[in-house]
Order: sequence, then structure tokens, then C-alpha cells
Amino acid sequence: MADKTLSYSEKVKGWTSFYSYLPDMMVNMNNDFYSFKDGQLYLHNKSEGDRNTFYGQSYNTEIEFVANEGPSDVKIFKTIEIEGDSKEWDVTVATDIESGHVNKADFENKEGFKYSYIRRNASDEVNTELLSVQGVGNLTSSSSNTYTFTSVPGNVSIGDALYFSSGGSYSKIGVISSKDSTTITTVSSLSTPSNGDFIFVAKNSVAESYGLKGYYASIRLTNNGTLPVEVFAVNSEVSKSFP
Repeated sequence: MADKTLSYSEKVKGWTSFYSYLPDMMVNMNNDFYSFKDGQLYLHNKSEGDRNTFYGQSYNTEIEFVANEGPSDVKIFKTIEIEGDSKEWDVTVATDIESGHVNKADFENKEGFKYSYIRRNASDEVNTELLSVQGVGNLTSSSSNTYTFTSVPGNVSIGDALYFSSGGSYSKIGVISSKDSTTITTVSSLSTPSNGDFIFVAKNSVAESYGLKGYYASIRLTNNGTLPVEVFAVNSEVSKSFP
């Protein structure tokens, strides 16, 4: 773990925060907080100047907490809602079972909240227990990046990932770029199936985001901007998971 500066609050009688910057000395004088670094004097918490910048270096602001209402229930964490004046936060979410994220570009303003559905991580792509998969059938022939079947189901979509099953394991062929009633074409060929192999598709792991399952969720907000922002509360829409 990298070195940190810890802060203690006399008001709450406890350690309240970790800071990434490492001063040589700190002092509080006349209600102002000063630090020394490499022989230079710095004034902290001033209204002007860039945020997340100390001693000429940029740092991230991170807020991390655990959501665990109903600790005995398996839940589905569906959304992240930020009560604050900015949506410039990248969010990572990890439960005891799954993981996901929300990029700052995903947030929308909704009834005063910064709101977004939790996106799954790309590593969940081939997990058939977490994503919708659709069997296509046994491969009859192939040419370059085009694969032919007896028929192609109508709910196979451009952007889905094409896989084949062989020997009890899955191999990704590529991402679908076009299709018709009997053929599927991929952008490229990452691996090559043989005639007769069973082919299936998996929906996009990021786009198909119905939430993350778990007893609890560890949520981390990261901001690397230089403008002042405020966060009053962070919420998540949660429902009980039924087997």
C-alpha cells in the first residue's frame, strides 16, 4: 500500500480521511492549514486554485463505502444515484459475487439526481449465468469471417459476441458485424470453429446491465477534475434476489 497522510478530527474524535499527498510538515494557524514541502510553504483549502492538485502534482479524490441494507438477503444492485452538483465521477462497484462500473459519461440528470444503471465489466462477457446467451446451432460451413447455419434466430443482433463450444470450453470467434437468415459475419476471427461445432451468441456485457447480485456492494467514486464539487449522498436502487 502506498504511503498516505492521515487526518484526525477533534470534532468527531476520530481519524476521518486518507490523503495521497505527503508533506514534510503541517501546521494549523489562525484557522488556516499550512504545509511545507521541499522548503516551500503551501496554504490548503483556499477557494481559488485547482482541486486535486498538491505540490504541483495531480491526484484523484476517492470516496469508498459499503451498501449493505438487509445483510442476510441476496440483492440486485441496479443503479447509482449521486446527490450533488456534478456527475464527473467514475464509479466502480464490487459485490461478493460480481463487479461492474459506471463511467462519468453514463450519468444523466434525473429529478435532481445524477443517475445511471450499473454496467457490467467486459470480463463477464462469457459468463452464461450472468448474461443472456442464445444458441444459434451447429456450424454447417464457413468462409473467411462468415459462418453459415441452417437458420439464424431473429434475436441475434449486430454487436453480440459469437462463440463456439468445444470440449466443454468456450472460445470467442468475434463480434457480429452483419447477419441474415442463414449467415453471420464477424468483424474479425479470434478463433476458428470447425464444421459441426455448436455456436452461440452472448449479449454485450456492458449494454445488458440488469444489475449486480450480492449480499453487499463496495462502491468507490473517483474524481480527477480540478473544479470544486459537492456530494451530499449516494444511493442505489436495490431489489431482493429470488432464486
